[in-house]
Amino acid sequence: LEPWPEHYVCLVDMLGRANCVLEAFEFVKMMKTEPTTEVWCALLAACRSHSEKEIGEIAAQRLLELEPKNPGNLVLISNVFAEQGRWNDAENVRAKMKASGLKKHPGCSWVEIDGKIHRFTARDKSHPETKKIYEKLSEVTKKLEREAGYLADTKFVLHNVDEEEKVQMLHGHSERLAIAYGLLRTPDWACLRITKNLRICSDCHTFCKLLS
Repeated sequence: LEPWPEHYVCLVDMLGRANCVLEAFEFVKMMKTEPTTEVWCALLAACRSHSEKEIGEIAAQRLLELEPKNPGNLVLISNVFAEQGRWNDAENVRAKMKASGLKKHPGCSWVEIDGKIHRFTARDKSHPETKKIYEKLSEVTKKLEREAGYLADTKFVLHNVDEEEKVQMLHGHSERLAIAYGLLRTPDWACLRITKNLRICSDCHTFCKLLS
């Protein structure tokens, strides 16, 4: 079988998920073809998950060389810097994006109520029932804190702000707004199905698990 670029990406991703970041890097260096941006993205994501700074630096640099104007890659690099507490580096990447007019496609969540699709973005306040949605979300969050031991995990907020603001940013994630609206507009026995264009963060995963 002649390997396709996708095969290389899958193997690097698999090694990364198994916490074999060094092996993944050695594999990338031994590839017979020039590693694609997807390969370096997979390696950088693995470095991010397992706090492998040195290899992550190399992967980030290669991404910047190959696709200096890819907003998705730049956001990933900025997030890696932020997780390492390198706020100045993270801000520099974001500033370059802004100066170049680059924007990442925003994360959105959708919920269908009575045959109509309702779309939410993070900290969205465009919905006609915004006030009720945030009140419901606050009510549900306090109940989970009181009865289920929910505690916001702010390590997933990659912004250099104080702890209280980090908690508020988590509470405003798009899937939570969609859930709150669903709870407002459906009976208790109804099944809520939320669709999102990006993966859910671990804190929202915990929130949804406890809520369900």
